[in-house]
Amino acid sequence: MRLDDTKASRLDALLDEYAGELHRSGDEAAAVMLGYTHSLHRLWRPVLRMLPVQPGSSVLDVGSGLGILAFELAANVPVDVEGVDIEPSFVEHSKTLLDRLVGLGLFAEAKRIGFSAGDISGLEFADGSFDFVFVREVLQFVPEPGQAVAELFRVLRPGGLLCISDMDDQLRITWPPASPAMERLVTAVTDVQRGRGGDRHVGRKLTSYLRAGGFDINSLLVLPEAQHRVVDANDNERALIIEQVRAARAQVLEAGAVDADHFDADLAALEQEAPFEEFRTSARIIVLGQRPA
Repeated sequence: MRLDDTKASRLDALLDEYAGELHRSGDEAAAVMLGYTHSLHRLWRPVLRMLPVQPGSSVLDVGSGLGILAFELAANVPVDVEGVDIEPSFVEHSKTLLDRLVGLGLFAEAKRIGFSAGDISGLEFADGSFDFVFVREVLQFVPEPGQAVAELFRVLRPGGLLCISDMDDQLRITWPPASPAMERLVTAVTDVQRGRGGDRHVGRKLTSYLRAGGFDINSLLVLPEAQHRVVDANDNERALIIEQVRAARAQVLEAGAVDADHFDADLAALEQEAPFEEFRTSARIIVLGQRPA
């Protein structure tokens, strides 16, 4: 698909503006999620250019967050787009952003854009509803990946395409190493995620899950990222990690992964870390699967 750089710039500007509004209103969870997913989406634009999203298609984005992918698609191709996210507040923010972008005339050729709350393991759409489905950074949190893949297969029409992407922790390298407080907190949260059925090594397993679910594998891509950056209070990824750690406190303590005093001390140390320079390289696995015709 072809992306209009002017529309991309207008979308980026509005998203940055809205992130500032969220920070000022105190909605840090949404602000951090928007900042993180927006930076990730910028990396995704070269991938979108390679994908065969056809005019007139019906598209589903599962785990749509605040709607960035849906907006980008509908701004460039006349398609029906449905975004589904498990967090209702993100759905409401998506609708607010949609209204503003409609006002800018960004979707002059789009047919329909909608957002709703839903779960990948039980999608509320009829069989064969979509020509193209996107799933990004979702399967790592799903206790039953096979059930989720079965749902994706069900809602795709025969011949329809699934683009699915996720992380694998062993594809990530940083220098210098994370601080002891960061290491302990991330390990505790990761243990809880694993105990609830999550998998931070899911990237290497995507093709296996898709094949077991009946999909053909059309292509496989590794999306790399490398950067040297200053990690400080304005860093979206660091802010997201702190937000996730804070939100997981009750589950971590309940699981006995660490006691309250040590958890709170490490979180305070992490929040007060002085800015530092970091080299980081990471990669995501992207698979394009197809439901056989």
